[in-house]
Amino acid sequence: MRLTKALGPLAILVALVVSGCGASASHRGALSDSSGTQGGSALPYPGSTVSDFQAVALTWISTEQGWALGTAAGCAGQRCATVLETTNGGRSWTTVADLHDCLLEAAPVGCPAGVPQVSQIRFATPDIGYAFASDGGPYSLTTNGGLSWQEQSGRQASAIKVAYGTAIRVSFSHSGCPGPCDWSIDQAAVGQSAWQTLYVPPSTFNHGQVVLLRQGPKDIYAAFLGNAAGGTAGGQAAQLAVSTNRGASWTVAPDPCTAADPSYGARAFAAAPGGVLIALCENSSGSRAAVEVSTDSGAKFGPMEPLPRLKSGAYSELAAVNQNLLLAAAPGVELVQSTDSGRHWRVVVQLKTHPLASTPMSTFLGFESPMVGRWVGPPNTLWTTTDGGLSWTSRRF
Repeated sequence: MRLTKALGPLAILVALVVSGCGASASHRGALSDSSGTQGGSALPYPGSTVSDFQAVALTWISTEQGWALGTAAGCAGQRCATVLETTNGGRSWTTVADLHDCLLEAAPVGCPAGVPQVSQIRFATPDIGYAFASDGGPYSLTTNGGLSWQEQSGRQASAIKVAYGTAIRVSFSHSGCPGPCDWSIDQAAVGQSAWQTLYVPPSTFNHGQVVLLRQGPKDIYAAFLGNAAGGTAGGQAAQLAVSTNRGASWTVAPDPCTAADPSYGARAFAAAPGGVLIALCENSSGSRAAVEVSTDSGAKFGPMEPLPRLKSGAYSELAAVNQNLLLAAAPGVELVQSTDSGRHWRVVVQLKTHPLASTPMSTFLGFESPMVGRWVGPPNTLWTTTDGGLSWTSRRF
C-alpha cells in the first residue's frame, strides 16, 4: 500500500529489515566494535553520540525520555536507518541501533523488493517499542529498548498508539489498499501479539492513510484520510471512527472539512482532554489550509478558521493543548499558534531556510504534558516548549 501524497518529492520514508538487523548488547547503552560501514564511513554504534542527525519521527514516554527515528551522518545510500534515545529531554542523544536498510529518500526509484518500510516509532516503556510504516506493512517489536527488533507475523499495521498498558493498531491483511481494505482496529497488552478486534470499519473506508489518536483512557479516534488532490468528487474526503468508551462501541462521522466546504479535505487530526478534536483542512490545490474544532469528540465541529498563508511548503502537523491553544506546522517552514480556537494566529517559529527536496512532508509536533511539547522543524533540529507552546527553543540533534 502506498500513500498518494507520500510519493511526492518532499516525502521521507525510512525502511528497515528488523529481523536480526539491530545491534545486540547485554544491556542498554553497551558499546559494540562490530558496527558496519557504508560508502567508507563508520556508522554509529549503540551508546555513541551522533551529529547531523535527520529525524523523521519521535516518540516519548515522559517529558525527559524519548526516541527518534531517522538517519545519521555517514549513513547514506538505500539501506540505512538509525534510532536515537534521550533521557534528558532532548539535550543530548545516543544511538540505540543502526539499521542498515532502505531509506526511500536516498532511493528515488524505490526500495529493494521485499524490504518492509518503516516511518514511525512508538515506545510504551523503556524496553517495549513498535516500528511501522504509515503507509502500511509488517510492523516490528522490540523488548530490549530498541537494540534488536523482530518483525511480527499476521495482520499488517498502518498505525499504532500505546498508552495505559495497551497498544491499539489499525490493521489490514492484504496489500493493494485501497481496494477495499479489510480494516480492523485492534488492541493488545503492550509487548504482546494476541490482538483483540475492537471494531471493523465499513468497507467504504477505502483510503490508505490513517491517523490514530488516543486521548485519556477512553477516547480513541481513527481517521482514514482521502487524497487532498482528489478534486471535489469526494476522493479527498476523510472518514472518521470514534469511540469514547475504550473501544466498546463506535460511531462513524464524515469528514468535517468536506462538510464545511466540498473543496476541502482533512489532512490531519489532533486531540486534547475534554473531548477536544481538531481537524486540519486543506483545499484540493493545496493553496489554503484551515482548522475546525470539536468539543464533543467529533460529533460536531465549529466553523472553519483559516490558517496563515505560506510562501512555501504546506501545513501537515497539528497539536492542541486545549480547545483554545492550537498549533499547526509546515515542516522546514514555520510553526504557528492560536490561543482562541483558530480565529487568530501568530508565527512562533519562522525558519530562515526553505524546505529542500529532502525535507519530510510530515515530521513530529506533539505534547508530552500540558506544558512540554516538541516540534521537528528542519529534520536536523528539535524545537522545545516548556510553557505550553508560548515560546520555543531549538537544539540540533
